Amino acid sequence: MYCKGNPGSNPGGLPFPAWYGIYIEIEKERELETGQAPARSYGRYNNVFLSDTELDELKAELPDKWEYYIDRLSTHIASKGTKYRSHAATIYKWAQEDEAKKPPKKGIPD
Repeated sequence: MYCKGNPGSNPGGLPFPAWYGIYIEIEKERELETGQAPARSYGRYNNVFLSDTELDELKAELPDKWEYYIDRLSTHIASKGTKYRSHAATIYKWAQEDEAKKPPKKGIPD
């Protein structure tokens, strides 16, 4: 998801409005080149970027938790300044790690 000029990368140390404008222009160019709609911003701080397809897949695969993971990633990026190549992949990775941490169910196995 992250590409040159992405808001998370703040190209050239530009102030917020300037570098965000650059990001929007790059996303518009990408849409024209690839025919894909640009990623939209989500999360508490509007810094999680997902395409419509990625968001739909998250909703389908994590129906009860997709909003939680988007906000978790948004807060993490805002507080730590961490950059990710793919926000969708990061959310899936965190969901898998959280699932693996759960204790095994007790009782009769299925």
